[in-house]
Amino acid sequence: MDRRIKKTQQSIMKAFIDLLTEKGFDKVTINDIAERANVNRGTVYLHYADKFDLLDKCVETYVGLLINHCADTSDTTLNPNAFKRMLEYLENNFAIYHLLLSNEGVGFFRKRLYATIAKILMDVLGTENKQLSNSITIHFVASGFIGVLDWWISNSMPCDVQEITERLMFLLEPYTKRLDSN
Repeated sequence: MDRRIKKTQQSIMKAFIDLLTEKGFDKVTINDIAERANVNRGTVYLHYADKFDLLDKCVETYVGLLINHCADTSDTTLNPNAFKRMLEYLENNFAIYHLLLSNEGVGFFRKRLYATIAKILMDVLGTENKQLSNSITIHFVASGFIGVLDWWISNSMPCDVQEITERLMFLLEPYTKRLDSN
C-alpha cells in the first residue's frame, strides 16, 4: 500500500478515536473526522463508506494488533507467556481498549474479539472432532476470557499483569485439557 494512503488512513482513524473519546459515537460526524484529520470529506469517503465502516475497520485493526501481539502459531498449547504479552499490551494501550470495550465501541469490539478468540480456540487447541460438547467448551472459555478482560479493563486494572495471568491460567487449564483430549 502506498505510504500516503496508509498515512491518510491512520490520520483519519486517529481523529475518529480522539473524537469518540471526546464526543461519543452518536455525536461524531464525517465532517468532524475530516476536520480533525485535516483532510476533506471526500477523502474520508474515499477510504470508508461511513462512520460505521470506519468503526468496523478500527475494531478490526485493534483486535488484530492485540492478537498479533501475543500470537505464536508454532505453539499449540496454553501458554502463560502469550497471555502475559497480551495483558501487557492491553496495559500499555489501556486508553484505546477501554474506549473500544465501553459503549463507544458499540459492541463491535467485544463481538469481534469474541469471534477471533473462539476461532483461535477451535484452530489452535485442536477440535478436529467438532462435537457439540467441544463447541460448548470453546464458547464457555471464550466468553469467560473476554469477560475477565472486560472486567480488568473496565475496572482500571485492579490487579497486576502477573496476578491476572496466573489466575487465568489456573481457571482455563481444565478446559484446555478437555479440548486437547477430543
